[in-house]
Amino acid sequence: MIFFLGCDVAKPKLDISLINEHGIEQWTDTILNDERSIATTLLTITGAYSDDELVCVVEATSCFHLPLAETCYVLGIPCRIYNPLLTRQQIKATVRGKKTDKTDALMIARIGLRGEGRLYTHEPYRATKHYVRSCERLSILNSSFGQYKNHIIELLGGDLTNDAKELLTGIQQAIKEARAQIYKDTAASAQGDTFRLLQTIPGVGQFIAASLIGEIQDITRFDSAKALVAYAGLDPRIRQSGHTLNSTGRLTKRGSSHLRRNLFIAASVARRHDPQFEALYSKKRSEGKSYIVATCVVARKLLIVTRAVWLSGKPYTVPEFQIELKT
Repeated sequence: MIFFLGCDVAKPKLDISLINEHGIEQWTDTILNDERSIATTLLTITGAYSDDELVCVVEATSCFHLPLAETCYVLGIPCRIYNPLLTRQQIKATVRGKKTDKTDALMIARIGLRGEGRLYTHEPYRATKHYVRSCERLSILNSSFGQYKNHIIELLGGDLTNDAKELLTGIQQAIKEARAQIYKDTAASAQGDTFRLLQTIPGVGQFIAASLIGEIQDITRFDSAKALVAYAGLDPRIRQSGHTLNSTGRLTKRGSSHLRRNLFIAASVARRHDPQFEALYSKKRSEGKSYIVATCVVARKLLIVTRAVWLSGKPYTVPEFQIELKT
């Protein structure tokens, strides 16, 4: 018999529900969201049902589902991860119409029983992802702290002591040094053939290449360019009623906001240095599109080229990837 363990994830805890292959709940519990507690629980369940198969089911929730997924990987237990949109659809279809952790865990288990989601595969560049995101946060912190520092100096003027000024300057310098060091660690964690290969693409330097590797992890888990574009949230939002089908022209902005942001930065550079991306950008601007919309179109094509370069193992050249840009 196959048992499904539905896990409703939050930062501090997991609400879990175990059902059999007939959808009947066998057991519920609440545990800490750390690898030790998760491993203890999984080993207890597999020990109690030693002759049966266990499948864990969880929705992709920021990075909070990763301790469960990684523990399952180490223990050799299949873990299915699915889009949170399925949970929302299920909740809307129920009478209660709202979330409660206990019942959501049961609902998640039954979603797994239907075969929804994809099997989790180990993330080989997990450290790279965290390094990249830390760099981004430190960049924001450095900018914000600089503004606060200048504001304090303007307000207090001569009343601010030299010691206080030195302290503020020292804090800002420490943030810059920490960012510089993590930037180096980011590049070191992503080293390899793929890292060097992606840097042949216009607009993709060391940091952007590391960001692409950290956020995408394994390019083969995306069956098509369309799936990868959707993961970055660069696909247009569609609204449909009983009589009409309209595209709002706005991005869905689902998936990785970090990937989307860094692709936008890369696209703004690529369209100034590569004739194909420049032509695409100019075409959209001539159609009356704004700078942001036109750059998002370039970012979408840049991501498609990234996938082609990554899968082919060949460096970017204009003739080689010209067909990709026309799709």
